Amino acid sequence: MDILHLIKSANLLLGTGVVTSSVYLYVTQNAKIPLLISLAIVIAGPIEDFLTNYVEESPSLSPNDKKHYTDIIDQSTSLAFLALLGLAVLCTGE
Repeated sequence: MDILHLIKSANLLLGTGVVTSSVYLYVTQNAKIPLLISLAIVIAGPIEDFLTNYVEESPSLSPNDKKHYTDIIDQSTSLAFLALLGLAVLCTGE
């Protein structure tokens, strides 16, 4: 097993654990902050990966267009990630 595969597996396992725990805390204790953090993780992780792969595998886009759209995806998901974390910080004062 190479190091990249090991790191990817650890990321998937840890992310799944965080999201599962967050949903559990929301259902049992109505805790919204962990849910916001999990949503940020899902957007910056699997959703960004899915969209990037979709663009990169599109046969109808030129290499320049692929680069342009993957940059848009990267910046958009980063913005959503930071907005959700900011909202989680603001919610801590409740």
